[in-house]
Amino acid sequence: MEIITNIDNIEKMPTAATIGSYDGVHCGHVAMIKELREAAVGRGLPITVITFMQHPRVLFGAECEPFLLTTNKEKTALLEQLGVERCILLDFDSYMAAMTAERFMKEILKEKIGVELLAVGYDHHFGLPQEGEGINEYIAYGEKLGIEVFRTARYAPNGINLSSSAVRRALAAGHTDVAQKLLGRPYSLEGTVAHGAALGRKIGFPTANITVSDEMKMLPKDGVYEVAVTVAGNRYKGVMNIGIKPTLQGVDLRTAEVHIIDFSQDIYGHKIAVSFLRRLRDEIPFNSIDDLKLQIGVDVARVKRGI
Repeated sequence: MEIITNIDNIEKMPTAATIGSYDGVHCGHVAMIKELREAAVGRGLPITVITFMQHPRVLFGAECEPFLLTTNKEKTALLEQLGVERCILLDFDSYMAAMTAERFMKEILKEKIGVELLAVGYDHHFGLPQEGEGINEYIAYGEKLGIEVFRTARYAPNGINLSSSAVRRALAAGHTDVAQKLLGRPYSLEGTVAHGAALGRKIGFPTANITVSDEMKMLPKDGVYEVAVTVAGNRYKGVMNIGIKPTLQGVDLRTAEVHIIDFSQDIYGHKIAVSFLRRLRDEIPFNSIDDLKLQIGVDVARVKRGI
């Protein structure tokens, strides 16, 4: 898949496209791309996903909490798996945010990129908001520009509306199982193993303290999770704690630490990936380090035995 980050140097060519943040690349996004591909095949058009280098919420909400479901690296990898031929990461800034939909379609989609077929989600809007503007207006703009515009079908299996916001709500509540159903895969994150306080090693359960690759990447609700950990291409079982470690005095920094089961390699400075499989329990304070050690042993045993 070709990844384009500068549309000033883009090779304009006829294409079928869809535009949006595509954060999470969830099942609804997958269905939309499939529908676009089916429409594009008969026209001999490749598929282009137009998204953003920086999520619009970051531009307009500087104080927002971490919320990203996918980094650009994760997003483009997922889109490539779906057979997308080109992914354009627009530099979304205040100039672009001030563009109306009609102007955006003309100057960016048609004149810069070469879009001939545009799929719009059933509830999606783009461009500077105009009162009463929607799919009918997009279709009319497209007719003038030579862009065929169509609205994709609503994708709501079992009556559940699929959206990035729904995934975020599930993660914020610790419902990683719900998030997995909406995403079509376990929620995951990547990061670098950093040095921590080494308490885990002292009590017999060494942990990898993860510095997440993007500071805006969302972490699930504080608690203890069963995870799958990928290190150097190998997959291991693990137990992850997200939170402030309330049993320890004077610790108020939120961390993400994972104990990789039956693993003893030195991986400080290494990249690892973690996939959340299920929530085991809340993060709770214990009366002593021994009580904490006992509970971690129970957590590890549950994961190893699959109970």
